[in-house]
Amino acid sequence: AEPSGAPDILQLYDVTTPNLPQTFGELTVQENITHSNPTLSVFESHLYVASGTLVTIIDISSRLSPQQMGTLTLTSIFSSISVSGNTAYVGTYNNNGPGLVVVDISDPSTPVQVGSSTFTTVYSLSVSGTKVVAAGAGRSLVVFDVSNPSSPQPVGGYS
Repeated sequence: AEPSGAPDILQLYDVTTPNLPQTFGELTVQENITHSNPTLSVFESHLYVASGTLVTIIDISSRLSPQQMGTLTLTSIFSSISVSGNTAYVGTYNNNGPGLVVVDISDPSTPVQVGSSTFTTVYSLSVSGTKVVAAGAGRSLVVFDVSNPSSPQPVGGYS
């Protein structure tokens, strides 16, 4: 998936032949998710878009006809997103807010923030099991234990 140049249009591409990508679906979204350097994550049949202060969930099970499912708006500006199971982990540019936000996505039509942890700006993150690794400002790397999603805890790192 890739945000297009036109506002409020999200286009999906078939990249089976990498040197000849083909557009096969598009969606006009209610909120403007194609600005503010969106970051994308695909998990199973859903596309998760973090852009500005908005997380948008799009059902791509019918790739010819993607459907917007739900959104969540927070006060922090999102920088990255990674999804595992029924949980999305969102990194933010920390402007006196959380650096890591945990979102329950078990009902894609109503995502809910369930936890957060104060951390420096998160540029990128990855999840594996009950651990989230966040790469942040100042060349820092922090490992969070997210076995309790309401209270992610730093358990190691490097700076």
